[in-house]
Amino acid sequence: MTIKIYRPESLLLKKYIECFYILEKTDEEKATAYFTFPSIYTIVTISEQTETMVSPNKVITKHCPSNSIETNLVCNFNEPVLVSYEGKINEITTYFKPLGINAFIPNDLSYYNSGTFPDFNPHLDYKNAMRSILSIDDQDERIKALEHYWISKFWPFENVLLENIITEMQDKSNLNQSISEFSLKTGRSRTTINKQFDQHICKTPSQFKKIIRFRAAIQSHLEDRNKIGLSYNLDYFDQSHMIRDFKKLTGFTPKIFFSKTANLERSQIKWIFI
Repeated sequence: MTIKIYRPESLLLKKYIECFYILEKTDEEKATAYFTFPSIYTIVTISEQTETMVSPNKVITKHCPSNSIETNLVCNFNEPVLVSYEGKINEITTYFKPLGINAFIPNDLSYYNSGTFPDFNPHLDYKNAMRSILSIDDQDERIKALEHYWISKFWPFENVLLENIITEMQDKSNLNQSISEFSLKTGRSRTTINKQFDQHICKTPSQFKKIIRFRAAIQSHLEDRNKIGLSYNLDYFDQSHMIRDFKKLTGFTPKIFFSKTANLERSQIKWIFI
């Protein structure tokens, strides 16, 4: 299995999209499986001639010649998920930044979030366009075509409340602030904040904040590997709190997680291959 990651070339898309990646697997290769972990990104995947079976915390994608295209949305999983690929795979994934996808869809994100791995078809031409993009042999040209499609669907989206809260949450000095404190800072009720998160992010504020703290702890560890045992403690109340969150979000203790994780694209994408 090969994975190639691209950053958006378009200045417009850079504001909304973290990266794209192309995943390809041949028929001759053995089945590949990995654990993926909760993320603040909204993930949109398209794949050619596949059939995906979803069960609690497990996603199996198999080659299926009779199924021309699958288009899926991932935005609300909050526990580790085992992903398995069997047979030939041709897949492209878009990682949208928090709130980013809302600038490319006609309805609230929650409108499309009908399950763990729902079919995603936001525009009348979406599946036909994605089928054409997947048929392009040259990978660089394929990504250019995907960028062109997303640009064609852009519409201005602004939610000052969520933008301010997300900025506050991503500030390391605020990692342990409660939602009540964010409510006081913004002058908006917790009910309003919860509703906005549900509509446009499909996570609760507490889930989102927990993932940010988890990712910040990982980054802290990666920046100073000499402080193993300290660097990923810094953003938690105590060690037991840290271990509890890591087990909830990854299924592993921090020590095992860091020893097994494959970091892709400057540690933005984290999988554990099995």
